[in-house]
Amino acid sequence: MTVALANMNSRQTSRSRQTSRPRGFTLIEMLTVITTIAILAALLLPILSKAKIKAQRTACLSNLRQLGLAWVMYKDDNNGFLSESYPTNNPDVWVQGDMTNPNQAGDAGLIRQGKLYPYNGNVLIYHCPTDQGVCISGTVVPTVRSYSMNCFMGARDPTLGPIPSTAAGYVPFYAKDSDIPNPSQMWVLIEEDERSINNGFFITDPTAGIWFSFPPISVHRHNYSYVLDFADGHSEIWRYNDPRSFQVSVNQTEQPGDTDLASLARATSTPK
Repeated sequence: MTVALANMNSRQTSRSRQTSRPRGFTLIEMLTVITTIAILAALLLPILSKAKIKAQRTACLSNLRQLGLAWVMYKDDNNGFLSESYPTNNPDVWVQGDMTNPNQAGDAGLIRQGKLYPYNGNVLIYHCPTDQGVCISGTVVPTVRSYSMNCFMGARDPTLGPIPSTAAGYVPFYAKDSDIPNPSQMWVLIEEDERSINNGFFITDPTAGIWFSFPPISVHRHNYSYVLDFADGHSEIWRYNDPRSFQVSVNQTEQPGDTDLASLARATSTPK
């Protein structure tokens, strides 16, 4: 009987040890967990991506608002005369530097030489967080500036003729704030595509036939939207609606009838 009890206790102890031994995941359980994680990731990634795009667009909007405020303070300090946008051999231009020149693209010192810089003093507000840089000779070069100014804003030598050439029937430029009709509808500063940006002088065809310069047209730059700052100080986000706009990739692309180009042209200049 003693032997029988000993054997029984031994079997119970063995079963107890087996029962208390940690049990690992079965293959089916592991596959279930992996599938659940994959589904959650698939659901969350678009949300996180949208949140990132919104945050970057908000930062870009803030940059242009600050630059727009600097523009307002400059003209208030100069009896209503606007900071100039024409860049060639012009020490009074709003910003210096050509983003297609590898020696200037990353030179923050050229931003500091611009007429608007003293009114904020932060070179970082000249760059959009989504701007990956300009491709020069097959190499992507980081740039310090992502924004440009309406080519009709600020005085310039009238002997230069209309800029662009299609603007002969339009006001050549606005020298003072009092010259701007409907300031809330006329843009001053704009976010520019890295394939278009150069010297800070954004050329728009007022007849809406040619994209001489163009705002960002890509997924990584705010998902096919861009930011503008207007003469009354407010900023807006504009989205592309015309499918033809998505085909633009180089300056001076002809697209008469493009509704996006027409909207931009209406807010750029006015007929004489």
